[in-house]
Amino acid sequence: MSMKLRCKMNQKAADKIAAFLTNVSDRLLFHIPLYEIGKAFDIPREKILDIFIQGVYDGVFILEWIYHCPTCGHVVYEASSLQQASSQNFCTVCNKVFNNTLDTNIEVCFSIHPRLKTLDPAFKLNYIADMGKSIRNGKYRTWDTPDAIKGVEIIQNNLYRELMRSEVLIGDQVLPLKNATVLFADVINSTKLYASLDDRKTFSLLKEYTCILSDTIEKCGGVPVKTIGAAVMGTFIDPGKAFNAAVKALRYLMKHTQNKPIQEQLEIKIGLHSGPMLAVTLNNRLDYVGLTVNSTIDIKDTALPNEIVISEALFNNRSVKRAILSVTDTVQKQQIRFKGNPDNHTLYHIKIQNRSRKNR
Repeated sequence: MSMKLRCKMNQKAADKIAAFLTNVSDRLLFHIPLYEIGKAFDIPREKILDIFIQGVYDGVFILEWIYHCPTCGHVVYEASSLQQASSQNFCTVCNKVFNNTLDTNIEVCFSIHPRLKTLDPAFKLNYIADMGKSIRNGKYRTWDTPDAIKGVEIIQNNLYRELMRSEVLIGDQVLPLKNATVLFADVINSTKLYASLDDRKTFSLLKEYTCILSDTIEKCGGVPVKTIGAAVMGTFIDPGKAFNAAVKALRYLMKHTQNKPIQEQLEIKIGLHSGPMLAVTLNNRLDYVGLTVNSTIDIKDTALPNEIVISEALFNNRSVKRAILSVTDTVQKQQIRFKGNPDNHTLYHIKIQNRSRKNR
């Protein structure tokens, strides 16, 4: 069997993986342990996931969505596409109905494509049988290890969203996330800008800013979900990366504006919040909705120019606290209740200084 894998950012890593998989046993080609392989070759999780997603697109691998019982871990449903997603399933072992969640009980596995090698059906049968044996012995959720690929890691992968655009939830289908971080960044007074500059110049300027914001979100490990006017929404699995993205975006844009005419020196405000949300399809693209998303918009609106405002959920995160201390020793606390929102919010306002100005 010959194999060719592609990777725009690290072709050498892709070549190493291809050479390795060409000489392994058939058993290892079923539910390939890509994160374990990545550690062996010193390839970061994000990079090796990109290599395998590109491989799916190129017809080297197949991708399977596996729905486990959240209690015992039994496999209750399998699908080859996100379009076949199931919001709810029944576990015959636990004898109960449960809701599926992208970051808790949905696993994604990669195997060799049948056109390259036909695997023995016994591999899958043994996989199910071994899991059943573990459950009978009182060992639950044996699939859920640090090297397991959760469904959220796939839909939060930018290459997957780029290459598999047709992989969306169908109709009213939704899949919850137990916890994710939302970032909303918005250019201040964009409407007034149209009045002071001509439409074409304003549109070009706002597009320049939103592109910078989207690029920063992606480079920091998040997904730029959408642009709404002069605002950009991004989502992250890791709240620490979300906060770092906000700081980098704000600093870069402040530096970017220094040499522009005064009327083009735009300011932005950023809000961050973590919590549960729903993955849905809007405008034929994967999107997120829910109270957490709406609250992030409200949080963003409390920010002053060139300020980041975060919720208490983020402030209590260790990696975020460390990141805050690296940029400022002054944080302003605010208690607020938003209109139409049943929750009271404790917010933390963080003013970011432009390093170049500070060092002058």
